[in-house]
This record gives sequence, structure tokens and C-alpha cells, in this order.
Amino acid sequence: MKRAITVLALAACLPLVGCASKTITEPLVVGDRIALEGLSNQYGETFDSGSELKNLLFVTGMGAKDLAQTSLKSIDKNCMEQGELVYLADISGMPSLISKMVAIPKMKNYDYPILLDKEGSISAKLPAKEDQVTLVKLDQNMIHSTQFFADSITLTQALISVCGQK
Repeated sequence: MKRAITVLALAACLPLVGCASKTITEPLVVGDRIALEGLSNQYGETFDSGSELKNLLFVTGMGAKDLAQTSLKSIDKNCMEQGELVYLADISGMPSLISKMVAIPKMKNYDYPILLDKEGSISAKLPAKEDQVTLVKLDQNMIHSTQFFADSITLTQALISVCGQK
């Protein structure tokens, strides 16, 4: 009995150890290079690192995801197939069972590709604000500017300027 209590107490402390050991990185800024090598989309297709990034739409968290989904309904999604706009979602905080059994299968129903950062290693470096969508404009894969969007109207206008209207 004593041993079982000790094991349970240690198991309860493990998540705290993992959080304490997580390193905090400074977000990338104007002039820094963004590399998405090693990431794949919801279909398991690896990102083509040979193409030059022009616009990166980045979401972390459910609020930002919902905002992005609403705005993406209004744009011509061919630009996403052509690499004008790349959508990156940080799903590192999601339990892997949930992502494999629920989230990724649901994402396969979307009519646009979503790069998935399952480990959070790339997303941790990207500028982000809670419940906001980040749009990073790039020039030769280097950050030219960063914008944050908290509402679908202004995000939709920005995405239409990149991709055109549906």
C-alpha cells in the first residue's frame, strides 16, 4: 500500500518536471529565416522545402483556429496549393491520441492543406498572441513583417489581398 501511494505521488509530479524543463525561446523577428522542413500536413505529405514561402498563416489554440477557419471560407484556396499562403497549426499541446483519432481525421475534410507542428519545435519560435491568428509575410523565407488578427473581418481582408476572393 505504501509503495502504491509513493508511485502515485511520483506519477503526479512528472508533469511538473516536464514543464520545468521546457526551454523558452525568443520569437523570430524581422530578418530571421523561417524553416518548415520536417513538417507534414494532415494527409501525411511532407512540406516541400524547395519552394519559397511568401505568407505564413499561423495558429495556436482553438480560438485562433476558429478565426482562421472562418476567414479561409472566403478566399481562393488555389493560392494555398501554389504556396502563396501556407497554413501552420501548432498541435503540440494536444494529446497524441486525440490528434490521431479525432483532430487529424477531421482536418482531412478541409479543402486546404494544414501543416502540423506536432512537436511544437517550430511553433515555439514563431510570434504569437493568445486567441489571435499570426500572418507572417516573407521574402526569400525571411520575415518581412508580422501581423496579428483578433477578428475575422480584418483577417479575411488580409487573406483576400494575398489569395483573392472565392
